[in-house]
Amino acid sequence: PSESRMVITFLMSALESMCKELAKSKAEVACIAVCETDVFVVGTEKGKAFANTRKDFQNDFVKYCITEEANATDLQSTKSTSLVSSRIMDSAEKEALRRSVEDLFCICYGKALGKSTPVPVPYEKMMRDKAAVVVQGLPDDVTFGHPSTYKPEILKRILDSKSQLSFIVKRPFLESKKQQGDDLSVCDIESTLITPDSFHPIHVKREPSEDSGSSLELTAITVKEEAEDPNYFQYSIPGSSEGRDPDGR
Repeated sequence: PSESRMVITFLMSALESMCKELAKSKAEVACIAVCETDVFVVGTEKGKAFANTRKDFQNDFVKYCITEEANATDLQSTKSTSLVSSRIMDSAEKEALRRSVEDLFCICYGKALGKSTPVPVPYEKMMRDKAAVVVQGLPDDVTFGHPSTYKPEILKRILDSKSQLSFIVKRPFLESKKQQGDDLSVCDIESTLITPDSFHPIHVKREPSEDSGSSLELTAITVKEEAEDPNYFQYSIPGSSEGRDPDGR
């Protein structure tokens, strides 16, 4: 404030000098300056004398400046409040429009299913499998989607054409690949896990029969390797109906 007052004093002094120059040309000038509640009077000799005798004029000028400043502040505050209120109203209006369109879609989908009551619209399935349910009667250049994705003007256009809107169910929705994968049976999973690479040939010792004097020989057979327990094998020895473990038990 002190620096501002020094600037004002300097400028008023410069204005005083200009008034003196104007007096040389026989021009009379009276100036009243107001800064907050301070009043500055400059001008020619006659001009200053007139201004100093009109204290009422000075007071009226001060009141006018203070009132105008207060009005400007109130106007700015009003504009800010109006802007906030307008945004709140716009948001509330958009939410009301969105709910109206969503209710309209639910009613139309319920009718398509033969229901007399609204049915929640499966937006995700309809967007993924667009051939299952066809939406007719939307305004030009408007594609079907969730109401939250529409602008307010689009929502209004949809509501204006609600009498022409209809849903047509063509066929059931196709299951996604993930869901199909979840429906695989245990047998299907096991069959995909058992591959020819999991079988390896090994050599085992064949024991001679009691009535045979033949010598011991090695016979190659194929067994399945168990991934969880590599020490466990099951196989059948030719001529025997029971399985044995690698230790002959």
